Amino acid sequence: MQQIVIDAPAGEVSAELGRRGVAADAKVHVIVEFLDDETLPMATIAEAGKALDWLAAEPELYSDADLVERAA
Repeated sequence: MQQIVIDAPAGEVSAELGRRGVAADAKVHVIVEFLDDETLPMATIAEAGKALDWLAAEPELYSDADLVERAA
């Protein structure tokens, strides 16, 4: 297994791989590390990954009536 370390903005990773001779249809394994200590909130990660999309497909399972309000 070959390893390439790329220090580039996320939007430029494909171009950088191409510049280094990696074919566009090559299978790659990617590990992402945030260099600027950027952390994504879990809700953003779940939304981006479509983790809760199944709720819309099965509205009979949960509704707003299931929400519990807690005192702050």
